[in-house]
Amino acid sequence: MGAVIFLSEQVTVPAWQRRGEYMKFLLQIDSQELAAYLDEQIAQQADIGIIMNSSEVIQRAEKFLCGEIRLGIPERCQINKMGTDKKRTIYIFPPEDQLVLKAINYCLSRCSLGLLPCCLAFRPGYCVHGAFRSIVRKYKEEYSCIRLDITNYFNSIPTENMIGVLNKRLAQYPEVLTALSGILLDPCVIVNGEIQNDFNKGVMAGMPLAPLLANLYLSDFDGEARKWVPVYGRYSDDLILFCLPENVSEIYEKTRRSLADRGLILNEGKTRIVPPGGRWEFLGLSCHKGVVDLSAATIQKMKGKISRSSRKLYRWKISKDASTERAVRALIRKFQYKFYGSGKEDDELTWSRWYFPLINRTEGIKTIDQYFQLWARYLADGRHSKKSFQQVPYDLLQKYGYVPLVSAFHKRERDPAKKRFIREQKEKESEEKVCS
Repeated sequence: MGAVIFLSEQVTVPAWQRRGEYMKFLLQIDSQELAAYLDEQIAQQADIGIIMNSSEVIQRAEKFLCGEIRLGIPERCQINKMGTDKKRTIYIFPPEDQLVLKAINYCLSRCSLGLLPCCLAFRPGYCVHGAFRSIVRKYKEEYSCIRLDITNYFNSIPTENMIGVLNKRLAQYPEVLTALSGILLDPCVIVNGEIQNDFNKGVMAGMPLAPLLANLYLSDFDGEARKWVPVYGRYSDDLILFCLPENVSEIYEKTRRSLADRGLILNEGKTRIVPPGGRWEFLGLSCHKGVVDLSAATIQKMKGKISRSSRKLYRWKISKDASTERAVRALIRKFQYKFYGSGKEDDELTWSRWYFPLINRTEGIKTIDQYFQLWARYLADGRHSKKSFQQVPYDLLQKYGYVPLVSAFHKRERDPAKKRFIREQKEKESEEKVCS
């Protein structure tokens, strides 16, 4: 006679047997696509000795979501803020756990989480170019522009508030909700090799899931803001609102109060109010009377990067007694990658992918071309002189692999395949507009 199980008894199913149920959300995308993404991430980190493969990363992610394992303690670091001498705080998990978080982010960011079209940052498959064009189309000369920035956004999000948002947005993924809540609530961080408590780390800039969590945190605010004004957009902590000039003070105060209620503070030093018909800037671009070009801030930041890199390479050249050719080629390689990428699908933030589809003037990229050539020639003798121009003429820069931004831009404009791609993108944007 078989064993009798009384109805009042609870049968405990081991976590590993429930794992298929816990990982349903991962199966919403092609598992081969996820594996290919992880293989690429692992290859990029080969220099730090990661010995896991993609299937092992996915298995570790499953164990983490099931509660079988905990992730390692993140290290709190200070890095230079892009284009300035200021520092920013980031949090880095152990390499294998960074991959686990990337896997979860890859899947979760492709789920329907209720993000609105006005939320523009870090959204796979979402056309930021279309969103920017939509802002340009809706903009009217009689509108004032309000540009706002949130101070230390990622690391200042109140933990309890963030978990409250996740309870709402991730209700269909309870295993993810529990796992992410545990990460956010754990105050332990490593600072200079010692474990400390950090109760104000927000969503931890530097953690792979931080951009998605930051998008989710202000998703309700996005819904409010787009009702206040005729045109609104947000790229992470960068907000832009357009309204009639007589409403500027009211809209600004509404925005400030609504963000303050969420524990966030505006960076008053970056607040910009542009009068009707003035030049406004967003996403590194400036727009004035239909002319779209690089913003002054974008140009200035890139100039800073070029001059700093060139000075550093010149010091290296002198210390190693290296040739001018080696130094110039190194500078060209570095910035050709920034401008044009490697040709892979994930090169979305290169200049050619980000700016070229949107600008309709070349004054900005021409300025960068001239500045780059100036500092490439600096590598000859550490000076800006006629002699350095003679030592590194333009045809030699081309021989070393230099491709000017202006030339690449015009070549793109003439490329039939690119024209077809642009036409298809515009058709897609029109369809999305009709659907929304």
